[in-house]
Amino acid sequence: MSASDEVVTLLKSIDGSLKALLAISKTSTPKEVATDSDLDSQYGDPVIKASDPRDWTGPSQKGKRFSQCSSEYLMLVADRLDYFADKAEKEGATTSTGKPVAPYNRRDAARARGWAKRIREGWKAADAGFGESQSAMASEFGAAEPMMADDIPF
Repeated sequence: MSASDEVVTLLKSIDGSLKALLAISKTSTPKEVATDSDLDSQYGDPVIKASDPRDWTGPSQKGKRFSQCSSEYLMLVADRLDYFADKAEKEGATTSTGKPVAPYNRRDAARARGWAKRIREGWKAADAGFGESQSAMASEFGAAEPMMADDIPF
């Protein structure tokens, strides 16, 4: 074996080791999950505006809020947002005001994971079946639930 063959073999070995380390680092680094305070904030429950992820086989979720989707769907959304964040970072993509796009995608990916976690843990919407104004009125007057027509005593 010549010296150049040995160098090529050594470089291939180093390349393989680096690829293995990179794969391990990608799988072992946990992705960010949004905190409860972020999810409960003004921007914590975004609306699905893009088309559904390509691996999604269920009904379209476009137009729904994260809190109205399944955890499986939200994990696909999070993966897609992470992909677009990486792509935007590499390309240096910015908003119309000149701010980088990647942090916004990463924040929404974390929110999708946060909502997926909440939903897996059994979270249910506080005002399921009632409008926001009814649930706000109920809490203002101390009622545990808004009254329905059948609950009126006359």
